[in-house]
Amino acid sequence: MRHHPNKCTQPAKITFFAGWYFFVQTGLFLLLFLGFTKVQAQTSYYIVYESAASANGIKIYKSLVTLQPDGNAVARIQYNAGASNKLFLYEQALRDSSIDEDGVVRKYLLPMGDALPLIDPDTLGFAVPRFVFKKQYDSNGYYYEPAGVELQNKTITWLTANMTESVQKSYEALRNDEPFVSAFYFESDEFYQYIFEQATRATPSPRIEKMFLFVVADTKDATVGKSTETDLKNVSQLFNSIATNLGITKIIPVYISGDGYSKAAVEKALLALEAQKPAPIDIVVFYFSGHGFRLPGDQSKYPRMSFRTALNRANEEVGDNILLEDVYRRISALKPRVNLVLGDCCNADIYENPVFGTDAIRPKGGGALGYFNIESAKKLFLPPMPLSIIVSSVEKDHLSVGNPDIGGYYTHFLTAELRKNIWGFYSSSVLLFGGQSNSSWLKILLEARKNTYWKAKAKQCGKTTNDRCIQQAEINIDPSPLL
Repeated sequence: MRHHPNKCTQPAKITFFAGWYFFVQTGLFLLLFLGFTKVQAQTSYYIVYESAASANGIKIYKSLVTLQPDGNAVARIQYNAGASNKLFLYEQALRDSSIDEDGVVRKYLLPMGDALPLIDPDTLGFAVPRFVFKKQYDSNGYYYEPAGVELQNKTITWLTANMTESVQKSYEALRNDEPFVSAFYFESDEFYQYIFEQATRATPSPRIEKMFLFVVADTKDATVGKSTETDLKNVSQLFNSIATNLGITKIIPVYISGDGYSKAAVEKALLALEAQKPAPIDIVVFYFSGHGFRLPGDQSKYPRMSFRTALNRANEEVGDNILLEDVYRRISALKPRVNLVLGDCCNADIYENPVFGTDAIRPKGGGALGYFNIESAKKLFLPPMPLSIIVSSVEKDHLSVGNPDIGGYYTHFLTAELRKNIWGFYSSSVLLFGGQSNSSWLKILLEARKNTYWKAKAKQCGKTTNDRCIQQAEINIDPSPLL
């Protein structure tokens, strides 16, 4: 997606901080440092709906739909049916999807796979639902709320159900209403245990490790600027929240964006890092969101980060650029405990056009922030052995897709996976083995790649409708994890 020239840049503004410095885009400083603890997590909806009248009467369905930050969801659905008014309970996996119907894009949670009966199967057949969502706006931006339910009949067509109630349920609301949750989940269910067995964690003890956080975003670009601004905000908030909750008090941020966006600014920041040299226990995160490209003859699988100007573009010049893999090698040579280099940008010819896709379902208020699982976070960011990771959001000769409201697709899904594994349902103590988290960078990066692939594939990247966008991240972890 990101490979067209950015607007002309000006020299970076430098502010000193804790013996170091960071770059500030005018007007963005307060935006970044306000709300670093606001991490979008999962949310739940209680939705009641009725089937149309039939020979078997009207069925009333009560559902608890839990939406994860990556757009995947699970619905637990209960209803009574039959002469004996027998209780049935089903689980249905769902996925965030957009459907274009006569030029109007509608947002759904669509069923994935078969519904699972949790008590006894309904011999008359379970009515598979899809949940319709409507986009709304408030002072915090856009969000989606349930707008209806449609049920699939035996001829595989969708019939509108009568939605009679819809309530968004926060994490704390569920914790304070065990009878409500137990109507959908058994005490042995992982989700039940996640809600009720997580203790409130005390303030973490201060740690001596430092986190060097570089976030480089081409926020003033005419095409991808809005998307990269979203990435900058989301990535900065997330990594600051992780470090703070781990007890890391020395967070050294370097934000390069806006008028300060340039190759010279990045080079200066890397030289300063090399001069200071991180300790062997420190964490270095380098994240880039902007235009990217590759030139004929490039051997690296990873893209060049573009710092081209409007004049470069007008003269069809390559302009300033830095190979993502060169940044990775420079940071790796410093031997920090964790080196994480991420590039969300295109990895194709310099003259390819950017591609934008649809947004994602986002709950009002951003969702419920659950329990911070320190074991999961420690395994990822404080591993026993040094770890180096480089990720490009897309393989060579392909485009990276994004959306102004959710940012680059791979960034969106990667940050969602981190939230799920550190704050969300997947951080449940049930998923720990021997007191250790089963979270791993490989699982997180691959899950983000899979979700990105399916969302990008819904978008056309070629001349015909059959030319879908193929976006699969290029990932390397050193040392290579055991599969």
